[in-house]
Amino acid sequence: MGQDPAYAPFYGIDEKGNRIGHDIEFAELIGELLGVRVEYVITNWDGIIPALMTNKFDVILAAMTITPERALRVNFTNSYFQTGQALMYNSKKYNNLTIKDIINMGEKAKIAVQLGSTGEIVARKKFPKAKILTFETVDNAAYQIIINKADAIVFDDLYFGTLVKKYNSIKMVPELLTKENLGIAVKKEDIDLLLWLNTVIECFKTDGTLEKLKQKWIIEYN
Repeated sequence: MGQDPAYAPFYGIDEKGNRIGHDIEFAELIGELLGVRVEYVITNWDGIIPALMTNKFDVILAAMTITPERALRVNFTNSYFQTGQALMYNSKKYNNLTIKDIINMGEKAKIAVQLGSTGEIVARKKFPKAKILTFETVDNAAYQIIINKADAIVFDDLYFGTLVKKYNSIKMVPELLTKENLGIAVKKEDIDLLLWLNTVIECFKTDGTLEKLKQKWIIEYN
């Protein structure tokens, strides 16, 4: 399984160094069905698709958004989760920042993003005049609004729940910039694996497994 270091609550490490999260438990369930041990290969996000294509690992299970551009290089399974890109900011700096405010700021706006993420793509598209600051991890990007090096970050709306637990001054603009589906990525030639994973996803939707994972890791996890 290829993943970048962390994107809570989908994956990361606990205080003992064990990998935990929604996609980790999902991966372990897949491993059980295959009768194999899951190994996690940690790769920077901007290089994760090239690493899959050069056989560094078998699949990417890392909250990856399905996009036409990515689908030119990899095949995606059916969606196992829906999310969206959101604008988040520090309420100690801005009382009520809006999408329109960022647009009106033009070249003065500074937006932090994770390099190679859908958030970066959306930020560049929605705010073409803004200065886009890129970072290897989303946590580093988020920290820029805490130290006032950036006005906002653009990332998955589900990240807000994790971020606000660290910094209670963080707010999220209610209006989402996009709605996105997350899928598992496999190499173009691995058609049998793709079809089997689609079967697993549909079965997990039907028997409630994916809903239980969402409840445990996305809604309830503290």
